[in-house]
Amino acid sequence: MLTSGPRILFTAPWDAVAVRRGDALGLRALADQFADALAPDLSNRVRDGRWVTILAWCLTRSQEVFHAGGGISVATRVQERQRYAWLRPLELMWVGRTIALAEGDWRGRQLAGQRRVKTWYVDDEQSTDRFGMSVDQYRAYRQTGMYGGYRLAFRKWPGMTARGDGWTPGPATIKLANWLDERLGIARPAWRLHAGDGDTESLSTRSVKLCRGEEHGWWCKKWPTFDQGHTAAEEHTLPRRKDDFSKLPEAALLEPLIFGQDPSGSRRREVACEVATATASGHLGVCEQLGRVFASDRAIALLPKFSRLADAGMVAMDLIAKSLRNTVRLKLTDGDLLRAAEPICEELVAAAKAWPTNATSVLSHIQSAHRFADGIRSSRSVDCLAFLLEHHELYGGGLRWFVHRNGWVEPRTPWRGGSSRYRFRLWSLCRLATQCGVLGTMPRALAEDEADENEGLEAADE
Repeated sequence: MLTSGPRILFTAPWDAVAVRRGDALGLRALADQFADALAPDLSNRVRDGRWVTILAWCLTRSQEVFHAGGGISVATRVQERQRYAWLRPLELMWVGRTIALAEGDWRGRQLAGQRRVKTWYVDDEQSTDRFGMSVDQYRAYRQTGMYGGYRLAFRKWPGMTARGDGWTPGPATIKLANWLDERLGIARPAWRLHAGDGDTESLSTRSVKLCRGEEHGWWCKKWPTFDQGHTAAEEHTLPRRKDDFSKLPEAALLEPLIFGQDPSGSRRREVACEVATATASGHLGVCEQLGRVFASDRAIALLPKFSRLADAGMVAMDLIAKSLRNTVRLKLTDGDLLRAAEPICEELVAAAKAWPTNATSVLSHIQSAHRFADGIRSSRSVDCLAFLLEHHELYGGGLRWFVHRNGWVEPRTPWRGGSSRYRFRLWSLCRLATQCGVLGTMPRALAEDEADENEGLEAADE
């Protein structure tokens, strides 16, 4: 039967977001609150100061092209899409530049989209559209790509973009862009950075306007030297390896942005320096020191107990997942499983008892930890694991690892050799601190945190 009246039709394209395994206990939102207290205006994806410099250059260069094509403002979503259309090819060309110049060494760097770009650059000899990506993949790169990961820095750090809009280069971004442009040498685009309308080296407005919708092709044609190098190209222009903690040559420009005198920068510096002085050999020990030093902060004061509770829960999750790796299902009462679970469940119960379930807090998601700790009442392995299975299925975020059905535990995702823990951006923070010269070396206690923080980035770096 047809009816008259208004109807809402969903016509916009929808891009499915990759679902990860990383929030098995449903504590991620609370963990992010702790991370915000320790490392405000930062994310796990902001982990290489060189990419801040590269993206500053990309933002400045693409802004000039956007203006040459008639773009004026980014006040609407449509204008933002038009603006980003000129930025995206540069992100991917820098991934291609790194693959070209780092040779066999490029896989150890943060390169979102590397699999497709490698095929485009090496196998297809740059002949395919959109850098070898499908239309949907290319569209989704706005979220999964390099600028999507670092845009928080360009919105929040002082002087990066005008009024924090994330698009219009501010004085700090322009300084970084100039620094990198001077060091590109033969790889520099043909037209001078900041060339005026009357300059003989300025952009062709007509060529820009004619290529709307084909921005990737325009950039590939206008910047054919993107993969050219020189003796200092590695030191001055390429993203750093993830195990490289040396000070960057542009540290004098980056340090006041990341560890400046603004409230967020000051907190980031204080936390990084405290982590560096910690004598602990592991992550929990670092959290305990931070909890003592910043005891006046009601959020950070709870950090050690939360870290202990979350880690104990994840150790139990890993035990179940590992036990299922070679079978299609397993009895919850399996003797080997229960014996292996005894010390793990004892620690989980102890961590749950130590958690202040009646505590009030400024943390908006603290009830998720209260709910988890409240449910862990018995150290009997079978009871402890049964609760963990139920909690994971009801409250876990992302993919379910396994389910409990009629006394049987059945896997839902394959065993991956271990899982990530709930972490608080400390690895990313301290890595940036070494690159800026705030810390001399990377704290040893955070050695394993890179893998834990990195699980959510794997899809982007493929």
